[in-house]
Amino acid sequence: MADVVSSTLSKKDKLAAARKKLKRFKEKNKTPGQDTKSSSMRSSVSPSFNPSIVGEKTSSVTDQNPHLPDLHINERPTASTESLHQLSQHINDLLHESNAIINGEAPVENSSVAQLEERNRELAALLEKHIQANEQLNVQVQQLRDQSQQLQNELHEEKQSFVDKQRDVGSLKDQLQVHIQTIGILVAEKTELQSKIDQLKKQSDQRLDEIEEMGGRLRVSRQRITELERNMSSINSSSQQYEKNSKGYAKDIDKLKLELYKSNQTVEELQQQLSELNGKLSSKVSDCLAHEQNVEDLRKKLEMAELYTQQLSSQSDKESLKLIDSLQQEREEYIKKVEHYQEAFQTVTNERNQQSEQYQHYIDQLQQQTQSLTNQVTSLTDEREKLYSEQHEAESKMHSLRRQLEEAESQSQCVSISSSDLQSEINKLRADYEELAKRHETQIRDNAQLSRFLEEKENKIMDLESTVGDLKEESSNKAQLLENIQSDKTALSRALTQNKDLKQQLAELQNGFVKMSNDSMELMTKLQSEEHRAHELADRLAQQEDELKDMRELLASRDLKLDEIQKCADHLQRENYQQEQIQDRLRHYEAQAQLVETLQRELSASQDMMNALTTQNSELRNMLVKSRDNKDIYDESKDEKNDTIIGSLQATICQLEAERNQLIENLNDQRNLSDNLSVKVADVEEQLKMTTNPDENIVSRVEFDKLKKTMEAIQEKYTRAMRDKADLSDKADQLEHLVLQLQGETDTIGEYISLYHHQRALLQQREFQKNDYISRLSKDREELQGKLAKLQGLVVQMLHNKGNLSNARISDTLLSKDYQNSEDSNVNHSNDIQPHLHGATVMNGLSKYPEDWPDYSSTNSSESVVEAIVAGESMEHIADLPEDQAFKSQLEKNADLSPVPLRNTSKSEQLIQKCNMEEDNPTARKILDLFSEIDSNLCDAVPYGGRKFLPCKYCKGTVKDV
Repeated sequence: MADVVSSTLSKKDKLAAARKKLKRFKEKNKTPGQDTKSSSMRSSVSPSFNPSIVGEKTSSVTDQNPHLPDLHINERPTASTESLHQLSQHINDLLHESNAIINGEAPVENSSVAQLEERNRELAALLEKHIQANEQLNVQVQQLRDQSQQLQNELHEEKQSFVDKQRDVGSLKDQLQVHIQTIGILVAEKTELQSKIDQLKKQSDQRLDEIEEMGGRLRVSRQRITELERNMSSINSSSQQYEKNSKGYAKDIDKLKLELYKSNQTVEELQQQLSELNGKLSSKVSDCLAHEQNVEDLRKKLEMAELYTQQLSSQSDKESLKLIDSLQQEREEYIKKVEHYQEAFQTVTNERNQQSEQYQHYIDQLQQQTQSLTNQVTSLTDEREKLYSEQHEAESKMHSLRRQLEEAESQSQCVSISSSDLQSEINKLRADYEELAKRHETQIRDNAQLSRFLEEKENKIMDLESTVGDLKEESSNKAQLLENIQSDKTALSRALTQNKDLKQQLAELQNGFVKMSNDSMELMTKLQSEEHRAHELADRLAQQEDELKDMRELLASRDLKLDEIQKCADHLQRENYQQEQIQDRLRHYEAQAQLVETLQRELSASQDMMNALTTQNSELRNMLVKSRDNKDIYDESKDEKNDTIIGSLQATICQLEAERNQLIENLNDQRNLSDNLSVKVADVEEQLKMTTNPDENIVSRVEFDKLKKTMEAIQEKYTRAMRDKADLSDKADQLEHLVLQLQGETDTIGEYISLYHHQRALLQQREFQKNDYISRLSKDREELQGKLAKLQGLVVQMLHNKGNLSNARISDTLLSKDYQNSEDSNVNHSNDIQPHLHGATVMNGLSKYPEDWPDYSSTNSSESVVEAIVAGESMEHIADLPEDQAFKSQLEKNADLSPVPLRNTSKSEQLIQKCNMEEDNPTARKILDLFSEIDSNLCDAVPYGGRKFLPCKYCKGTVKDV
């Protein structure tokens, strides 16, 4: 055991010493690591150690020969690395042995032998690889030696050639003379080439003239296209106006239909009123006959009384004298009453005359209104004819535009440049023309329908005129109709409503005329704006012509310069160029060619920008066309969308203007570059003149050909640059025209928006006025309901004061009958004319609505009923008495109570006041005061429209002003 322990301790010491040596070696040789194969092998052998060492010989070889390929150089292990590897392996073996001994196991020698065999195999493979690398390096060294030998041989040959060239200097002098002869030949060839150049210049001038002619034709065709576009826009605007007019006519037709319906209803109402008036006339005639019989009875009684007085005069009794005095007093009272009745009858006749005059005035107004309507119909027919004539003119313009399009197509075949664009525009114009033709056909159909509607309206107006004539014939019986003041008032109220309707229709027609006039003014403004644009285009064309003149002058000056250059070329025939200077000039020309190529690239980029701008403009046009088409359909919710669209259009216009300015700046830069190029070419030519000597002509044929080719290339590039410049100027003009069109279209959109806001404000104002009028009517209604309640209470109080319950019942029956009659007469009218007045009941000649005002001035009013109630008690007592007593009692009652008729005129009111002064009845006074207040309210209240008339209790519907 002691031996084992001592052996383990010695092994541990050896391991510690080996580890120290490895650390020192690592500190000395800290270089890049070996290849992945060696590292993997060492990691498999000793997982605790991973040394990375590079050989010194391989690094020295790679430093001396950097051009050699690195073929497994890092994989060549040196003796030190091998020794280290062996040490690490030995240490690992010792560790394994120590571990086995500590664990009490016997050491295994087979594993170490196998590892050594594997290591020998690896070393053999590495030796083969190093041998191959050494062979490759030897081959490369041999190649380098061969190259050095070749270089030495070349140096020797160059030395010999230098000696030979020194010998050939004499022969070169002989060759110079030969070159002089060749220069003479070249000069002759140059003259021939100059003649050819002259011919080519003439041909180029002809080509330029042809190009100018083609450019003029192109401009004319573009102008025609712009004119066609303007005509198309004007036709579109006119078609839109026709559509608006057709819509307005359709609205007018609907309104006229409603008016005819209302007029038919009014005619039916008038017929009903006539039947009612005839019934009232018959009742009045029967009443008059009864009154005449009563007057005859009274006369008979007076005659009997006179006879009785004569008989009593024969007797001289005191009683007879008293009777005579009493009879005389009664006679005087009767005479006063008769005078009073006569005065009342005169007032009634005066009022009847006034009503007849008012009715005649109303008939005259109706005639004037019918005449005005006929005049308006004639004016509408005239306008329709004008519209037809305008349509024919538009058709003729369309035919002319079609011819112009055909001419433009025929001319476009001649023009090769921009033919595809013209064809696309022509196709667009054809499509627009087809759309316009369809719209035109629809407008013709609408106009035919409008003509039919107008004919129907004219027939209906003739029918109305015939009905008016019939009404005039029926109004011949004025004497009978004027007796009924109430019927006159109903006729007046309805006539006023009709007048208001007619005036509303007139106002609507006037609004239509105003709209038509506004549309015509808008058309005039558009025409003026187009004329202004035409003038601007003419001014621009004049400017462009001036620019063309300037360009022609520049071309003439350049032709002169070319002539001078030709003269200089004649002088250059005698001059010789040095080879070094010619090469320098050729390099200069190549640099200029590169500049021209860059210019061409910039021109192509600008053309792409122009194409993009044209596409954007087309998209903007489509957006504007869509906004115009959908303008009539837009609601209030879409105003914000219109604002956003307008903002986007303005932004795009600003972008287009900025891009246009950039393009103009690019064009100016390109013009400056082209001018600089021309100046540089002139400078080069002058320098060539200055540098050449007149005696030495040393230009070879090859160099002359090169110069000729370069000059031709420069000329071609210059012509291309000029053509691109002209195209860019034309496209810039087109863009300016498109920008102007977009600005005009944005202005029209703003005008449409302002008109829409104005119409909206007017509608809001009308709604506010209607609401104010409704509030006033509700207030008047409440006041009238309160007054009517007071009237009913006062009538009941009066009945109680009189104590005539039977008479009150009679009055209730009379009131119910009046209510039923008025309700039956109002049913048809309320169903036909005012279906919106639901449940408009009439109580004692009054409706629930403030417009249906009662008339207390007629004989059938509640006041007459009150008078019948007051006088009913005495009449019943008189009927029971004998004739003499009845006569006396009736005289006494008539002395105390007399019927008081109520009238609206001042004389009737004065008579009522005189009669009421005789009576001492406070309730009757209160009733009369309430009637006077109601009359004052009805006469003084001036609601919406300012009505100043007093309708009767038979009036129905809303009160309308004229």
